[in-house]
Amino acid sequence: MTSKYAIAKIPMNSEQKNKIINYLNDQIAQAEFRARAYVLDENNKKRPTRNVYVKIKNYIDNFYRGEKTVRWLTLTGLRGSGKTTLMSQAYWDTRGLEAYRLFISADHIVQILGLNLHDVLSVYEEIIGASFEKLEKPLFLFIDEAQYDEKWGIVLKSIYDRTNKVFIFVTGSSALAMNANPDIARRTVYEKLFPLSFTEYLKIKYEKFEEKGLCSDMRQALYNSETAEKLFSAVKKLETKINRYYLGTERMEIDRYIRYGSLPFMVSLKNEALVYDQINKTLDRIVNSDVAKTGKFGSEIVSKISAILYAVADMDQINFSKISGIFEISRPKIMEIFDILESTETLTRIYPHASHLGQAKYPSKYLFSSPAFRAMYYNMVGNIISRENSQGKLLEDLAGMYLSRFLYKKINASLTYDSSQCGADFIVGFGNQKIIVEVGAGRKGYGQVSKTAEKVSAKYSLVVCNSDFEYSKEHNAVKIPLKYFLLT
Repeated sequence: MTSKYAIAKIPMNSEQKNKIINYLNDQIAQAEFRARAYVLDENNKKRPTRNVYVKIKNYIDNFYRGEKTVRWLTLTGLRGSGKTTLMSQAYWDTRGLEAYRLFISADHIVQILGLNLHDVLSVYEEIIGASFEKLEKPLFLFIDEAQYDEKWGIVLKSIYDRTNKVFIFVTGSSALAMNANPDIARRTVYEKLFPLSFTEYLKIKYEKFEEKGLCSDMRQALYNSETAEKLFSAVKKLETKINRYYLGTERMEIDRYIRYGSLPFMVSLKNEALVYDQINKTLDRIVNSDVAKTGKFGSEIVSKISAILYAVADMDQINFSKISGIFEISRPKIMEIFDILESTETLTRIYPHASHLGQAKYPSKYLFSSPAFRAMYYNMVGNIISRENSQGKLLEDLAGMYLSRFLYKKINASLTYDSSQCGADFIVGFGNQKIIVEVGAGRKGYGQVSKTAEKVSAKYSLVVCNSDFEYSKEHNAVKIPLKYFLLT
């Protein structure tokens, strides 16, 4: 029986083959030079790497040493989160190994050259003089933006099944496209590249490295303490390290980070107007390339999605019926748009608490996966809410980004919100244990977290704001200064 994923073999003509040979020769000759721009600064000094790079480098090193447990790594993440940079750093670090190396970009292959991965990789076998099954030394295959070739999954699955001599490293900007094939999911290890944390931002911008163990100790204290009092005591012991870390850091860096610094490609830009213009172009590519490419929406609907995203920037909770009326798009189609935007990792969906128990009568809340997107709308288009409320929404995006990253791949963990009036921003669940998290600009009280904590029998609550660090026995809660929370 023919597989539904089978590749139709259409013979290449000589012109196509010559085009592929020229492309591959250029890639093999120039790939290291191109990677250099991502790896080295203007002084030829190696740039700092993202925190996740340690894990990725381990996968590569283990494979080269003969441990074949992981032979296929798929890196997903929002556009602009630094996937190409990370892949280039990995390519650079395979220099000197007794191995074949190939770095290709599927968007270049498909959109510019009009070719496909299957034909390119077939010609590559001819160039190296051996089929993948008969390689005498390992091959590191780096494929950037793989989703541009619709058959990328079955092409790479075929290589994976044919040989254990090839390590496949793939990036893609659309989680929807990258996760579509269950056969792929059983073979690859997925890693997700989140926007920059504050410590990564300072590391990349100023080469300011974190105090050893500080961030993991902060996470342990905030989310794994037995009581609020013990949490307060644990963080209190870290204050010397915290103050030492912030020594010499300009106060406005936190503000810059919240407004645009979580996107790596923005870190080196100094002109704020240019920053927001670049962020706007990133969103345009998500809408007009990633979303449009799904084929689920006509051009008329696609043309309205940017305006829908702007409407989201001013909303607390998403009312699909209201948005449907404003944009004259059916409610089911509006829901589908939000699902796709979540798949592209532009938006993060936060479900109302207890929705898993069949009580989903309240709407989900949608946050931007990076506060930089909301900040761009506020700065380029304007907003109709107060400055304090707009700052609060940016902080909510930030907290959602941090919490999503912390909970990623954790078993039996959940992130919801209290949908009742004046309910808390987040309920972090670890099995039956609940931790309440409320964020806000300025100084905040304990009212919201106390109300939600009582409802869900929370272990304790966190209030992230600009107040002093303090513990309230009465409210079973701790106020965490924003500068502390940024170290988690």
